[in-house]
Amino acid sequence: MYFQCWAVMSSNVPHERVFKASKSNNFYMGLLLLILFLSLLPVAYTIMSLPPSFDCGPFSGKKRMYDVIQETIKQDFPLFIAKIFSYVANPGLIIPAVLLAIYYLNAVAEAYQRANTELKKKMQMVCR
Repeated sequence: MYFQCWAVMSSNVPHERVFKASKSNNFYMGLLLLILFLSLLPVAYTIMSLPPSFDCGPFSGKKRMYDVIQETIKQDFPLFIAKIFSYVANPGLIIPAVLLAIYYLNAVAEAYQRANTELKKKMQMVCR
């Protein structure tokens, strides 16, 4: 118990200036994430859907710019890696994976907050 008390006392040093930005911090991080996704939408749409110019550039003669990436992977890597990449590049897999990662990181942050609160309560009980 003394080790836990020492750990809480040494790692939970309060700031010199008291502020309540932690609640608004989550809002701003979520807003930044939303803006990131919204700004990537036109770029992803251009790369995946729009046809490039026919007679100019490295993408000439292709239906989409993304076809160059697929051709390079099929020609330069073994067949199983090309299949794995085609499955991983599927938007139906990427979007749930990103949402799952966000949920996991949020759950870990909440667990750390609960553990921190429990250690503070134990420290208060022992120090009394």
